Formats: sequence, C-alpha cells, structure tokens
Amino acid sequence: MDRQQAVGWLHRRAGLGLHPHDLKAEGKRDPDDSLDAFLAPPATPRDIWADADLDPKNNGRATAVQAWLGALIASDRPFHDRRTWMLHGWLVSSMDKVRNPEAMVEQIQLFERSGDVDFADLLGDLTVDPAMLVYLDGWTTTAEAPNENYGRELLELFGLGEGNYTEADVQAAAIALTGWKFNRRDRSAKFVPRRHDDTSQTLLGATGVNDVGSVIDAVINDPAHPGFVADRIISEYLGDLTGDTREDVRTDLISTYEATGRRLTAVIERALRLGLAGASTTTVLDPIRWLVICARATGVDLSGLRRSATQSIREMGQVPLFPPSVAGWPRGTEWLTSSSLIARTNVAAVLAAATDPSEPLHIAAADNDVDQLAEHLGLREPFGVGTRRAIGSAVDPVGRLTIALVCPESLTA
Repeated sequence: MDRQQAVGWLHRRAGLGLHPHDLKAEGKRDPDDSLDAFLAPPATPRDIWADADLDPKNNGRATAVQAWLGALIASDRPFHDRRTWMLHGWLVSSMDKVRNPEAMVEQIQLFERSGDVDFADLLGDLTVDPAMLVYLDGWTTTAEAPNENYGRELLELFGLGEGNYTEADVQAAAIALTGWKFNRRDRSAKFVPRRHDDTSQTLLGATGVNDVGSVIDAVINDPAHPGFVADRIISEYLGDLTGDTREDVRTDLISTYEATGRRLTAVIERALRLGLAGASTTTVLDPIRWLVICARATGVDLSGLRRSATQSIREMGQVPLFPPSVAGWPRGTEWLTSSSLIARTNVAAVLAAATDPSEPLHIAAADNDVDQLAEHLGLREPFGVGTRRAIGSAVDPVGRLTIALVCPESLTA
C-alpha cells in the first residue's frame, strides 16, 4: 500500500472513514505520526446523550439510537468510537429486552471508558452492569434457582469460545454469580447476600470460586482466553487470515495481550500495524459502519438522513442498541442479502441527493471522474471494470455517486 491507500485502509477498517479533505491531509503525514494521532486518547470528554430525553414514554429508545448514530457520523475520535461499536457487538445486550434506554446508554458509556483497561476489569463491570443483568437474567438468579444464561454466554461468547468449557463450568459460574438484583427505578445493581449461594465452586479447574471476581479470574486465567481475544481482534480488524500468516499474527497478538495487562487498545494497535504491513484480507462492512463512512465522506450529517432514510436504515438489518441476539449481528458476507443491499441502495441514493454540489465527491461525480471518486472514498484499490461501467452509465451526478457508494468496492474495507 502507498501512503494514501494506507490511510484509507486504516480509517475504513479501524475508524469511521474520512472526508476527502481529511483523507488528503492525512496522506501527507508521516505514517507513524498519523497512526499515533489516530490512536491518541480523546482530548476532551464527551457525553453523547447529555441533552437527550431518554424517557421511554417520550420515544426515548429512538432518541438514544439517533443520538448515537449522529455522534458516529460527527465523531472526532473515530478509533475509539469504532472500538466501542465493536464491544457493543461482542459483549451484547439489546434494548429489545432491556427496554430502558438509560440503562443501555450507560452500558455503551461503560464500553467507552473501558477500551483501554484490563479486560478482566471490563468483564467484571459488565457482569453486574444493569443492562446486562436484565438482558441475560442475572437479576433473577438466586441460591435456590441459579440462572445459567449469563454464565454460559460469559464462557462461550465473551471470554473463551465454544468447546473450551463444560456444562459443569456453566453451572458453577451460575451458582457463584447468584445474589444480584436490578432496581428499575434508579437503574442500580445491588448485591443481596441472602439471595447468594456462597458455596465454593470449581470453575475451569480453579477452586474457591464464589463471587464475581473469582469467576472472572477463572475465565481470564484459562489458557484458551488470550487466543479467544486474539481471534476476535483478528476477525474485527484484519479479516479472514489463514495459514501461517494467521498463526503468526495470532501468536503476536496473544503476546501483546499478555504483556500489556490485557489491554484491548494495545492489541488492536498491534493488529493495525501488522495489517498495514500486509497481514489483512478484505472484509464486508456492516450496514452502520458503511452508512457512517459514506455520510462522513459525503459531508451529510444525521439531519440529512433522518427525514427520508429512517425506514431504509432499519431494513439494512442493523440498528444501534438493538442486536438481534446475544451472539450479536451477522458478520462478513452474511450481510450481502438481497434485502439488505436494496436498503443500502436506497440509503446511498438519499446520501447522494443530500450531498452539497461543492463537496469533492459530488464534483468528481459531476465530472464523471471515476478514479477520483474511488480516491475520495479512501478505497484501497480503484473501481473494477464492472463498477466503472455502471458509474459511467448513470445520467447525472446523483446517480453516479449513488452507484459509487453502494458498489461492491465500497461495501468492503
């Protein structure tokens, strides 16, 4: 990759895309300086939902979604917002069951704060997070009737992976995690000793497990855990690596995870450096990241979308705060269904129509400059023959830009 391609890859893969002016400016910087700036902690705190009315009786669920989507489009911390988005799709709760927008927002804020802490601390906080207590029924579990839902997903989806635990481990985790309640009135979690079974359990070979801390210790100290985290980061940021390349990268990321106190940011940074050196494959963008990248590239903000694209955004199959199951959203080519692609085309048409004529992408479309369109979008490679032909066949700039936004090359990173 040359410098411009590297910037495009980095911001489409690990960020939220760039406006063409910013893309050009970053392409002139030293690559290491550009990456360091991209990874740097935000200079100022931010509360996306500070002014949002999240009362469910006042359409608070929709407000919570719109506020987050708007913040992603306007983000001044794209690496960190992309990391939060990853955590939302990995350590899943959904407003379909939680119902309380404020509880869901507080979980996202937990992810915002915790991307650069010891992953054990994040898992511990998540275990007693009010939204998670509701979503996986942790608030109903008692000494008399331990609920296995959270313990099972902690082992399978959050910490170890399928095949790395037994049913006895699930039962032990469930017993050790009894005793927590959720107060819907003030959205607080509370430990109630009389509801807890304090009997020492054996979990993943660790003995003396009887509370949240000892459950998390057992998980993160299991030999399968570092590799599970490495596999997740590879999938999210580097794609479907295979063979010796995958094994070499996996070993490198495991070492980074263990050497940096289990900090996800350090692992992601290492993965990106390996990706910039060539260890990556093409990945399909999920609908929301694709939408945000396109909106930022065209200079269209949320107000330009809200009026006419809301239904199509839902039809793409992905709405923030509403993952369809504890396993999260579909991944990779699973997104390339006919219904999702039709919805993306409708959204692309709205974005193209809302793009100001002074915007670089509109100017390139008006000039029928196909190479410039690809460069402005930060694509790693020029458009292929089929896409060039399709763009050239459109009769006006809006049509050309619509095709450029929704063509196969633009659906990937």
